Amino acid sequence: MNILLRYIRDAVSELHRVTWPTRAQAVRISLIVLGVTLFFAFALGFLDTFLAAGYKLLLSFADSSKT
Repeated sequence: MNILLRYIRDAVSELHRVTWPTRAQAVRISLIVLGVTLFFAFALGFLDTFLAAGYKLLLSFADSSKT
């Protein structure tokens, strides 16, 4: 039990030494993360759609060569 109390005390002590961002910094960083996330979501969605269309096209060529 002593070990647990010491761990909690040390953790709280460490949290008091942390330099927390201001509200403006937190909002700015959050918006940057959101923007980058949306950019990559759209980029990967476009890439997935493009590759799926190419795959379907290749399958249609392979299917038409059988007949």
